[in-house]
Amino acid sequence: MKILYVNPSRIDSGLDAIIKSVPLGLITIAAMVPEHEAKLLDYKVDKFKEKRFRTEANHADVVAITSLTPQIHNAFNIAKIAKEQGCITIFGGYHSTLVPDYVIKRACVDYVIRGEGEHTFKELIDHVNMNRDNKDLKSIKGLSYKTIDGKVHHNPERPLEPNLDAFPFPRRDLVDYKKYLYLGTRVDLLESSRGCPYNCKFCCIRKMWKDPYNHLSYRSKSVKRIMEEIYSIDRKNDFIFFCEDNFTINTKRTKRILETIIKSGVPNRIYFSCQSRVDTLYRNPWLVDLLHEAGFRQVFLGIESVHQQSLDAMNKHNTTPKMTRKVVKMLQDRGISIFGGVIIGYPGETKKMVRQTINFAKALKFSCVQFTPITAFPGTEFYDEMKEKGMITSYNFKHYNLFHSMMKTSELSAKEIYRLVGEAYASYYLDKTYIKTMAKRYLNPFGKYNWMFTNILKFIKSVLIEGNKMLSTQGITTKLISKELKEMESHTRRQRPEDFLDQSLFESKRLEINA
Repeated sequence: MKILYVNPSRIDSGLDAIIKSVPLGLITIAAMVPEHEAKLLDYKVDKFKEKRFRTEANHADVVAITSLTPQIHNAFNIAKIAKEQGCITIFGGYHSTLVPDYVIKRACVDYVIRGEGEHTFKELIDHVNMNRDNKDLKSIKGLSYKTIDGKVHHNPERPLEPNLDAFPFPRRDLVDYKKYLYLGTRVDLLESSRGCPYNCKFCCIRKMWKDPYNHLSYRSKSVKRIMEEIYSIDRKNDFIFFCEDNFTINTKRTKRILETIIKSGVPNRIYFSCQSRVDTLYRNPWLVDLLHEAGFRQVFLGIESVHQQSLDAMNKHNTTPKMTRKVVKMLQDRGISIFGGVIIGYPGETKKMVRQTINFAKALKFSCVQFTPITAFPGTEFYDEMKEKGMITSYNFKHYNLFHSMMKTSELSAKEIYRLVGEAYASYYLDKTYIKTMAKRYLNPFGKYNWMFTNILKFIKSVLIEGNKMLSTQGITTKLISKELKEMESHTRRQRPEDFLDQSLFESKRLEINA
């Protein structure tokens, strides 16, 4: 059979417009059925053209579609066209796992794979290929489908594969890597673990990677397997991004991986990037040195807010703004750029509190920041809680794209949250200070950030030019920056960094008391 693996497009908003990542999930499930012809269609990097897709689908038997929540309507459009061309359609990914009923009820969807998809996908493709009777579908765990009389049937949940080494290497041969850039550098993805033992209130990761039977929420590959995958990646790429929720969860495991990478000599040929947590690096400062020695030059940190009351409410009570500042300094002192994550409008925060967080993020001088409105994803406890309180303002999944607001809080309307997101982006990226900071860091061939020097033109094009284009299309200009935020920034510039931090915490506590 011929199988098309499709990553649908979504609205270009936020940093999605400038960060193009390989659809690792699709090339991973493709590796489970190597005997079938495969083609990857990624409409997050290629423009969707209906006529061309119809031609592709006309020569295919199966169309396998992944989808995050903001992609789902484009995914349905692709499935509708595929059905018109006579293809079988299979959905998987986060949205299908979180709200399978919503997906499988569509006439254009034949099957939905919930949760970890490798084994389910292989069993389903074997079923389709052998043209088995529909009654055999009941034995495929993790599958949802419609019976002959049109009723929706959800098979039992599938246990997670305890040994990630058992899965084959992803089908990297399906990928055109020239199209994938991460902050100006050509990147490939590597998954060394799945899941997260933490329970951040707004996060949907635990539901995706939690075993329904064995209380298994986190698994990792062996160091041997990780190194084999590193060696299999094309050295024409500048970076390998460990695309997992937290590369440094298990510090002993991380230490073994980093020491093996150092001994291998790989850092002399390619750099690395990962996601980590402030509290982990704060309590293990030796890890920062080891990350640097192993060739890690980019780290994502979710700092979320400058307000302790918000961090505590998110179940991030192990993190404080003071810890954040120290960790950021440790990383930047070693020439490691930071991609920061900030949440706008967490319940309990006023406009002033949100602007204090924006001001805090600017003072940290990240290379890149994603400002995301507080979002309750369907299928999570947080969504159910917000819905019960009447806080959900939009059920249009196009608004669940981490840029537009889909809910309100007791303190802020959805419109106010949306405007604060725009104000955050305008204040950060349209400030001349940001341009000067990036130029000072990356244009010096002898400085600690000299690893970016050869890619500086790509950084300018993909981050500065494309980023500004995105801001312009979303109507984001300096006119959105409030007088209150300008006054905060002016006051911060006149203070020492440590004084600014103390003032932010003081304001946070004062506002909490007054509330």
